[in-house]
Amino acid sequence: MAGDRQQRNGSSLLRIGAAAAAMVGLVRAGRTLGALPTEVVAALPGDEVDPEATAVTTRAVRIDVPPAQVWPWLVQMGYQRGGWYAIDALERLIGAGDFLTGGSADRVVPELQDLAVGDRVALNDRAYLVVAHLDAPRALVLVLPSGPLAWVWSFTLHAVPPPGGDDGPVATRLVVRCRTGARDGRVRPLLPLLETGHLVMEVVQLQRLRRRIEAAAQPSV
Repeated sequence: MAGDRQQRNGSSLLRIGAAAAAMVGLVRAGRTLGALPTEVVAALPGDEVDPEATAVTTRAVRIDVPPAQVWPWLVQMGYQRGGWYAIDALERLIGAGDFLTGGSADRVVPELQDLAVGDRVALNDRAYLVVAHLDAPRALVLVLPSGPLAWVWSFTLHAVPPPGGDDGPVATRLVVRCRTGARDGRVRPLLPLLETGHLVMEVVQLQRLRRRIEAAAQPSV
């Protein structure tokens, strides 16, 4: 009996270990999801804010409209604003899902287009990010100003020509880089969990942004 129990415990530990290893591999692979090799190694606005970050992710998506049509959707992000275009139900669950438009915005909201360096962009009713850099319609950098976690979140837009160099409409590469680190050593063990959650939310965010922006750009029938 004791031998069977030890064997079962050993098998359970092996399964847990395999699952943990798979999760680590998934998170590492997701750090550059959608990004081109040149985008991963490129210097982007916000890199200088926290050069000691312990985790850096660079993700990207192509959106088939010019940067000027993507920019308003980024400006209106935030709690009690346009949301983050991620998983609305989960944001509500963690207290970050109070949206001016009922859910994360599916349109450009004119009254949310005023944003300047130094402005606060709320995460919830207690925490906020600060606009550290704004260069319309090219770059927006949001920084967590204090607390145990260092977090720099940059959104960079690059105009790209249509495939084959045809005379078609210009598209946008939206490159999102997140730099995180621990100002307080007590939160360091939580960083992998934070990175896993952010991976899921940001992947959803990029795809919802792409779909909503491209849909909004279609001519009305």
